[in-house]
Amino acid sequence: MSNININLQRIAYLLVILSLGIYILIIGKSLAVPIAFTALFSFLLLPICRKIESWIPYRPGAIILSMLIALLPILTAIGLFSYQLTTVLQDMPSISGQLRKGVSHIFNLAERYLEMDSTSLEEWLRTNLTTILDAPLQLLGNSLTSSTALAAGALLTLLFTFFALLYRTAFKNFALAQTPKAKREEASHVLNQVQHVAQEYLYGLLLVIVILGVLNSLGLWVIGINYAVFWGFLAAFLAIIPYIGTTLGGIFPFIYAIATTSTFWQPAAVVLLYAGVQSLEGNIITPKVVGDSVSINPMAAIFSLFAGGMIWGISGLILALPLVAILKVLMDHITPLQPISELLGSGLSKKSDIFFEKYDKEEYRFLNYFSERRRKK
Repeated sequence: MSNININLQRIAYLLVILSLGIYILIIGKSLAVPIAFTALFSFLLLPICRKIESWIPYRPGAIILSMLIALLPILTAIGLFSYQLTTVLQDMPSISGQLRKGVSHIFNLAERYLEMDSTSLEEWLRTNLTTILDAPLQLLGNSLTSSTALAAGALLTLLFTFFALLYRTAFKNFALAQTPKAKREEASHVLNQVQHVAQEYLYGLLLVIVILGVLNSLGLWVIGINYAVFWGFLAAFLAIIPYIGTTLGGIFPFIYAIATTSTFWQPAAVVLLYAGVQSLEGNIITPKVVGDSVSINPMAAIFSLFAGGMIWGISGLILALPLVAILKVLMDHITPLQPISELLGSGLSKKSDIFFEKYDKEEYRFLNYFSERRRKK
């Protein structure tokens, strides 16, 4: 018979390390975020860079050319997007005024048919409506006008990406050299898995953005909403923030539809359009296009989004899922952490018994690391 005593010192060490790590990530956000994006972009550009290197042996030139190939469509899309954004921002004062009139009309209908108190409605309208209606429009404008920090971060990411691709062989050899020779093949396999997960996720995400942008734009054009391509691709770009982005992207064209249309069916049609596209994206498009590259269950995904948002803000929301997917790959190869990796994985409800069937062994009980076993005589 054995007695398990918890080693509080080891628990204290772990808590100190975790707290210090999170604190460093928060205060070092301006450097940590570009490094995280650098890792993802390096994985994204690596196949292109290798292909060009087979034609051009000069690695720096091949890297620059691959970055230009990747940046050209992005810069073109940003240019077109910015052109329409300028027009939308110029119309914001009139949109806001029309929107107040539209909502006032809705309140009058509510008073007439629902017999609500007109005095309280007017009081609420006067005190709260201006702030509520202006907030989304101001968010759209301010998030894109305060672009100095964004530009600096983007330039730093591009610089880091160039050097990461330039020195990639040295970085990989350094990482492999830190592992024992007996484990080196497995370590190389882990690195390849991490690269595969990142590439599959990023390429799939780009394709999903294009598909969503086309579907949203066509739907808004049929409904009769102005700047359909702008609103459609705005929601598509926001889809890089899982669960939240598509919903947020649908709020803007809904508000715009209320402000600029004279019918009730058009704003309602916008809501139905984005609800349908979001359902299609979550159940068919993303699973088919992205596949199992990010096999994270919804609970773990939402938790990682909240954690990423708390630590790194918008950047954390964007980076949360791919970083958790990479972390899951690493945990798959660390014996005590493999049960935790299963907890993060998708299809958890269908494989509940795996923890008894596969992981009910001493080597998988990570709590043993924090305990001291003493045998009773």
